[in-house]
Amino acid sequence: MASQSGATLALIGAGYLLGSIPLAWIVTRLVTGKELRSLGSGNVGVMNVALSVTRWAGLLVFLGEAAKGALAVLLATRVTQCRLPTTGAFCDLAIGATVLATVVGTRWMVWLRFAGGRGNTAGLAAMLLLSWETLALGFGLWVLIRLASQSSFWATRVSLLAWPVLFGLLTRSWIYLAFGLALTAIY
Repeated sequence: MASQSGATLALIGAGYLLGSIPLAWIVTRLVTGKELRSLGSGNVGVMNVALSVTRWAGLLVFLGEAAKGALAVLLATRVTQCRLPTTGAFCDLAIGATVLATVVGTRWMVWLRFAGGRGNTAGLAAMLLLSWETLALGFGLWVLIRLASQSSFWATRVSLLAWPVLFGLLTRSWIYLAFGLALTAIY
């Protein structure tokens, strides 16, 4: 039990550090020599790079941020020797905590005085590996609400509330439900 707790704590630290790599800031500095936080929205994320630097730079950041989410899941499964789809509380807890820490690291990067992006890309990439069905249903719900309401705002809010429930039901894991709710609160 102690080794499981130690492994989970180490994964949380590694997930945070992985998430806190300021890819958008680094790419912007390399491409333009400028400080990303002084460009466009000031956000250290994919969209600000795509709109303030170049679309290609934005695509590079998007791929890197997606890799963060995928690496969080793969790192946790490797360290814990869990398989996907997971079947136990320890695996769900370790993987969920690692992904959550990665998103937190993306949003509040220690290297940039706790500025950062939103973490959406990393979270969605992790979701793709953990439950692509949740991602597909959540996106379908977003489209339906967007068409019915003509509002991206409402479509996003309702789907953010529905995704944790879908995630918990589809994975049959109350732990994933809890982590989904935590991610929704962060977003």
